[in-house]
Amino acid sequence: MSCNPRNLSMASLRLYEGETSIEMIASKYQLDPVSIVDFSLNVNPFGPPPRAIAAAARTLDTTNLYPDIRFRALRDALAARHAVDESCLFFGAGLDEVLKLIIHAWSTENDKILVHVPTFPRYALEATLRGAEVIEVENDDVAAVNLPQMRAMLNRHAIAMTFLCTPNNPTGTCIANADVADLARRHPNTLFIVDEALIYPLENGAVPLIHAHPNVVVLRTFSKYYGLAGLRIGYAIASPELVRIAETGRPPFNVTGPSIQAAVNALQETAFLQHCKSVFAKECDWFTAALDALDRISVRTAAANMLLLDLGPRVPGKVTQQLAAAGVVVADATSFRGLEQSNLLRVSLRSREENAILFNALGAIA
Repeated sequence: MSCNPRNLSMASLRLYEGETSIEMIASKYQLDPVSIVDFSLNVNPFGPPPRAIAAAARTLDTTNLYPDIRFRALRDALAARHAVDESCLFFGAGLDEVLKLIIHAWSTENDKILVHVPTFPRYALEATLRGAEVIEVENDDVAAVNLPQMRAMLNRHAIAMTFLCTPNNPTGTCIANADVADLARRHPNTLFIVDEALIYPLENGAVPLIHAHPNVVVLRTFSKYYGLAGLRIGYAIASPELVRIAETGRPPFNVTGPSIQAAVNALQETAFLQHCKSVFAKECDWFTAALDALDRISVRTAAANMLLLDLGPRVPGKVTQQLAAAGVVVADATSFRGLEQSNLLRVSLRSREENAILFNALGAIA
């Protein structure tokens, strides 16, 4: 068995979600885990919709049985929500699994896969583990996506897959549907994977594009706004042909019964989503204004409750450690490719009381 050093290098990349365990922080700094406030991972701080949890609980007495292999209830609900045929839906245990399965299904070893950086690191990781060649496009302004350079790479190389994260993690940058459609039209042999994990779920986003462009795929999740990160439910919306190919590699019962019922009921919680969106906007405005009192710390970009903080002359790694010692966990943005030399932190705001704790902790180290 041969070993590809490039794969080993990519597999050892620092992934921010693996470095922020509350238990690890508590042990390292001798803190009570209950006292630690975690702003590092982008989840809904207000929890899941009550109706979703009640629905999941009702299934617990049948967990000795496998779930419906086709996830019919969720498939039907999402087909209606997105105005697509049920054959356009592909499910995974969170978007992490969806990414792994579609990359393995729709690409082959030595294919070229294009990503913009900074962005969600698992695109490059999973592609490299697949044996593909990852082509990265950077931009002088890290808050923007370099679409002209992406077009140049698509013209220069035979690209099998291109990942477009919108709103982008960690910058919040959005890519217009018109730009996605233009890329798909000009490059019909390339799959354009549009990751909308961070989008407000009631928005259509890029979903309508799949009807005219069979090489466009849209990714969605229940982990963010819907507050179901712990139940692991992600899905792709793609042409039926692509879904059929991906289904050959999908584990048959990879989404649990409680997760399915929670997701079906969460889709009905529009008032919950609207409330969360309103609170996120208010807290973002409050926190941004509050930072004016601190010396050279500001909001660089924002999307929903996810903010990228500019620390001015401060070193992100040092600030992250100082905050952790005070029981405040944030994500050091230098763990993202393309931000290694930046002075940025990524945080996801919570309640006003908790956001005040973050603000005061930043003020104490300013």
